[in-house]
Amino acid sequence: MQMANESIEKAAAAVELTWENDPLWYKDAIIYELHVKAFKDSGDDGIGDFKGLTEKLDYIQDLGVNTLWLLPFYPSPMRDDGYDISDYHNVSPDYGNRNDARVFIREAHRRGLRVITELVINHTSDQHPWFQAARRAPAGSKKRDFYVWSDTDKKFPETRIIFTDTEKSNWAWDDVAKAYYWHRFFSHQPDLNHNNPDVVKAVIRIMRFWLDMGVDGLRLDAIPYLCVREGTNNENVPETHEVIKQIRAVIDSRYQNRMLLAEANMWPEDVREYFGDGDECHMAYNFPVMPRIFMAVAQEERHPIIEIMNQTPEIPDNCQWAIFLRNHDELTLEMVTESERAFMYKAYASDPRMRVNVGIRRRLAPLMDNNRHKIELVKFLILTLPGSPVLYYGDEIGMGDNIYLGDRNGVRTPMQWSPDRNAGFSRADPQRLYLPPNMDPIYGYEAINVEAQARNPSSLLHWTKRLIAVRKNYKAFGRGSIAFLEPGNRKILAYVREYEDETLLCVVNLSRNAQPVELDLAPFKGRVPVELLGRSAFPPIGDLPYLLTLAGHGTYCFRLTTDAEVPYWHEERLPRAELPVLVLTEGWLTFSGGKTTATTVRRAIAATTRNQLQHKVLAPYLVTKRWFAGKGHAIESINIVEQAPWDTDKGSWLLTIIEVHCAGIEPQVYFLPLAICWDDQTSEEQRALLGSWALARVRQQDRTGLLYGAFGADDFCRDLAEGIGRNVAIPFARGRLEFHASPAFAKLAAGLDAPVRHPSLEQSNTAVYFGDKLFLKGYRRLQTGTNPEVEVGRFLTDTSPYEHIAPVAGSVEIRRADGQTMTLALLQGYTKNQGDSWNFTLDYLERYLTEVAVTTDELDGNPHDFFLALIEVLGRRTGELHQAFGRSTGDAAFEREPISEQDMSGWSNALKAEAVSTLDELERRREDFSEEVRDGCDRLSALRPVLLERISPQALAGISAAKMRYHGDYHLGQVLRVDNDFVIIDFEGEPARSMDERRQKHSPLRDVAGMLRSFSYAAAVATNRLTNEDPVDRHRAGPLVASWEEQVRDAFMSGYRDAVQGCPAWPEEAGAAERLIEFFVIEKALYELRYEMGNRPDWVAVPLFSLLRNLEEQEPS
Repeated sequence: MQMANESIEKAAAAVELTWENDPLWYKDAIIYELHVKAFKDSGDDGIGDFKGLTEKLDYIQDLGVNTLWLLPFYPSPMRDDGYDISDYHNVSPDYGNRNDARVFIREAHRRGLRVITELVINHTSDQHPWFQAARRAPAGSKKRDFYVWSDTDKKFPETRIIFTDTEKSNWAWDDVAKAYYWHRFFSHQPDLNHNNPDVVKAVIRIMRFWLDMGVDGLRLDAIPYLCVREGTNNENVPETHEVIKQIRAVIDSRYQNRMLLAEANMWPEDVREYFGDGDECHMAYNFPVMPRIFMAVAQEERHPIIEIMNQTPEIPDNCQWAIFLRNHDELTLEMVTESERAFMYKAYASDPRMRVNVGIRRRLAPLMDNNRHKIELVKFLILTLPGSPVLYYGDEIGMGDNIYLGDRNGVRTPMQWSPDRNAGFSRADPQRLYLPPNMDPIYGYEAINVEAQARNPSSLLHWTKRLIAVRKNYKAFGRGSIAFLEPGNRKILAYVREYEDETLLCVVNLSRNAQPVELDLAPFKGRVPVELLGRSAFPPIGDLPYLLTLAGHGTYCFRLTTDAEVPYWHEERLPRAELPVLVLTEGWLTFSGGKTTATTVRRAIAATTRNQLQHKVLAPYLVTKRWFAGKGHAIESINIVEQAPWDTDKGSWLLTIIEVHCAGIEPQVYFLPLAICWDDQTSEEQRALLGSWALARVRQQDRTGLLYGAFGADDFCRDLAEGIGRNVAIPFARGRLEFHASPAFAKLAAGLDAPVRHPSLEQSNTAVYFGDKLFLKGYRRLQTGTNPEVEVGRFLTDTSPYEHIAPVAGSVEIRRADGQTMTLALLQGYTKNQGDSWNFTLDYLERYLTEVAVTTDELDGNPHDFFLALIEVLGRRTGELHQAFGRSTGDAAFEREPISEQDMSGWSNALKAEAVSTLDELERRREDFSEEVRDGCDRLSALRPVLLERISPQALAGISAAKMRYHGDYHLGQVLRVDNDFVIIDFEGEPARSMDERRQKHSPLRDVAGMLRSFSYAAAVATNRLTNEDPVDRHRAGPLVASWEEQVRDAFMSGYRDAVQGCPAWPEEAGAAERLIEFFVIEKALYELRYEMGNRPDWVAVPLFSLLRNLEEQEPS
C-alpha cells in the first residue's frame, strides 16, 4: 500500500489532477449501472445493443453521472442473464460486435464517461469451450484441471449452498466426464479452478484484452469463492487473495488509472480483506448499508444506518467503498439478522412474488410506495454517505417493476424513453421484445418516461440531475471523513462530511411528519450554512444548539462557509436580561456573612449580598430549571441551610444546600453547587457558553466575573468523579462530604479522561457525560436517607450482578452531624442506546395505525411480529432482574422475606382507602369532565362494589410468595433500547415517596403491573394522536390497538414467565400470580387516576377507561 500511495503522490506532484488523469478517479465516481440489452434497440429486433447505447450517451452525460457499469454482454446461453459466459473475448451477436463495443468505449471517453465491465471469472457457462474440453479430457490433465472435479458429491461438506431455492448441492454430475464438477451458483455454471496457475494466467489474458480495448474498470463477480481448500467453507480462503494480488500486480505494472471493483456480499469486516494493503481491489461494495437504509426509512429511526456505518472498518487510503440502493439483482438480505430480514419482508415484500433467494426483487420507486419524498430521501443518502454511489438505470425517473416476470426479470425491463410504442425503446413488434415494458397505470411507460420528465422542471429526473451536480462539486462526498451528530430527535439523521477545506452538513428527516432538531454545531461557531440545492444562506451558527425544522422525509445539505455573507434579514438574538451584580467582600465567605473579624460595614455588605442571593438571584434562576419541583407555586423564601467552599487543584467551588418555601406545599431542599469564572481569566466566548448556568454577575473590588452553577464547569464534574475514585472525605458545614467508589470503579475509571459533555436536554436531575464512557447524575432535589438508586445500583453491579443495567462506579453523599445522609451525585457506566422504549413504542404504534391499519383491510400475517419479539425479550429481562433481586446474598436490605397475611391485609386495606378516596374525588369533579368521561365516571361508580371486592383481603387469600426489593417505578420510559435488547435504568423509585418507603420490600409483580399499565398508556396516547387528526378512524383504530395491547401483554408475560421460573416471588399456586398482578394493576390505575385529576385533567380518560375495561371484562354476567 505504501508503494502504491507513493506512486499516486508522485503523479499528483507531477501534474494537476483532473477527472481524466486522476489515479483515484473512482473515489469521485458516480456510477450508472445498465444492461446493454435493456437500454436502447437500434436494430429493431427487440433487444438493446451497443449502437443504441452509444446513441444515448448524450442522455447519460446530461444526467451528470461520470461512470458506466455494463452488465455482461459476452456470448452466452442466457440462462443467468449473461453471467453464464461462453466466450470471454467477444460480444454477443444480439448486442453487436467488438467494433461496436470499441466505438462505444471511445465515444464514452470523449464525453468524460469512464466504463466498467464485468470480469466474471468465478465460473463459466457449461457451453464454454474450456468446459467442453475439460469434460472430455482425461482426469488429471491440464484441460480437465481448468475446473474442480470429484468422484463424489460429498467433498467440501462445510460449504453452504447459495441458491437454496434452486440448487440442492454444490456438485453436479457430468455424464461425459463421469465425475462431479463444482459450482457455487447454478449447476449450468461450473466454477473455474483458480488453484490452477494456468487458469489464473488465462483470466489475466482476458482481463488484458478488455483493458487494452480501453475499459477503465473491471467488476470482479463473486470473488470470495475463487479458490477452494479442504476443511474450509471455501469462502475468503488465502489462496483467493493471492490470485487477486496477481491480477492487481499486472494492472499496476502495465496500465494507468484502471481499477478493480470487488463483488463480495459479506459483512464489511470480511469485505475489508479484499482491499488487502491497498494491493488487491480498489473498490468493493458495502452490501450491508443498503438494507439498513431501507430499515431506517421503514422504522423512521436513524440507528440502523449509524450502526452499520460505525461497524464499517477503515480501508487503505487508495481504496473506496461502492454503495447502492438497487441493482439488477434482488435487494439482498443476506447481511442482516433473522429478525431484521423478517422485518424487511414484512415492510417491503408482503407478496411472496416480490421475493427471490434471500432478498426482494423490486425496484426503488415501488419499494418507496412511489412516494416522491421518500425516493428523494434515499437518493440523497446514497449520494451523500461515504462511498461512490451506484444508480440503477431508470431509477432517475422512478421506473417500476413487474413482479409477474420470472426470476429477477421484473427489475430488468426496457428503459422507458417515451410514451410511444414499446416505451421508445424499440421499433420492433412488441412480441419480439426481450421483455415487455412496464404497462401498469402507475409505473407504465405512458406515465413514467424520460421524454415527459425532461420537459418538466419539477420532475424526479431534474431533481436527480441537480443532486448529482451538487455531489460532483464537492470532493468531500467521495473522499471526506464522516462524523455523525446524534441529536435528541432520533428521527433525524445528521452528519458532517469534511475534506481539506470543505465542510458539509447533511440533515435527513426519516419520518413522514415534519420534525424539529437541535444540532450541536459548536465547533463551527460563526460559520454560515449555505444550502447546496437552492444556495440559500441560513443564519450563522452561534452558541446555542442550531434549530432546524424539516418537512416529512425532508433533507438539507449545507456547506458550512467562512466566506458567505450572513442573510440580510438575520437579526442577532436579544441579549439576556441584565443579571444582578453581587458584591463580594471575602470571596465565598461573603455568602455566609463574612469573617467574624470583619468590620461592621463589611459584614453589613456581606449580609446584603447574601440577602440578594437568596431573594433576587436564586428565585428567578430556579423557576427556569426543569429540576425545580415547585413550579406553579409562588416562592415565598429561600434559605441557604448549609454551605462550604471546596478548593481543589482544578478550582474553587461553593457547595450549597438551599431550602425553598413555596406557597401551598412542603419546603423542598436542593443541591446547588456554585462557581465563579473571572473576566480576566476567561474569554467572552467561554462565558457565553455558560449562559444557561448563569445566576449573577459578581464584583470583588476591581475584579468582575460570572456566578454560575458549578455543574456547568467541566473541572467541577471531574473533581466529583475523581474524588469518588479516591474515596475522599472532606469537612462540610457541620458534617462531612463523603465520596464512595464501588468495586466496579476500577473497570470504568478510564472514562474519566474522556471529554465532558453537558446534554442540552434538561431532566429532573443534572446529567453529565464523560464521552461515551461514564454518566454522572447530579441530584438536585434532596431527601434524607439511603438513596435507593445508589443502593440498588451497587447491589446489581457488585453483589448480585445483573448485566442489563448501567453499572454503578460510585457516589457522593453528605453525612450530617446527626448521622443522616443525602446523596448528591451518582457515577455510572454510560450505555450507548437508541432512546427509551416509550418513544419507540409510540412511534411504532403511530406508524402501524397510519400506514398499515387504517389503509389496509386485510393484513398478511401478524404485522407485529418484529415488535412482539422485542417485547418478549423485555419480559425476559424483567424476569431476570427479579431473579437477581431474589438471590440470597446475606445483605439484610435485600434478603427476600415471605409475604405474610398481615402484609396482604395491609396492602388490601391501604388500597381500599385509596380507592374510596379516588372514587369520591372523581364523583366530586364529575362535572369538570367531558360527556364521554362523565359517562365513564358513572360506569365506574356503578362498579364500585366490584372494584372493592377485587382488592379485598379475600382476593389475595391463599397466596404464598416472597417479597423483596424491586424497581419501584417501572415503565417503558425506564427501559433503554440497545440494539435488539434492553437496559433498565432509574432505580430511584416513585419520586413522591420518601426514601424509606422506596426501600421497602414488596412483591416485584408490582413492576410487572407498572409495565402492563405503560403498554395501556402507549396504546391510548397513540390512538388519541391519530384520532385527534382524523376522528373517523377511531372505530377502526380502537379494536386494532386493543388487539395490539393484548398481544403485547401476552408477549411480555410469556418472556417474563420463562425467566422468572423458580424465583420465590412468583407464587406457585395456579392463578395466584395473576390475582396479584391484577391487584397491582388496579393499584397503579387508581394512582394514575389521582395523578391525572390533580395534574392533567385532559388525561383522566386514559386510566379511567383502562380501569373500566379491566373491571367489565372480568365481571360475571
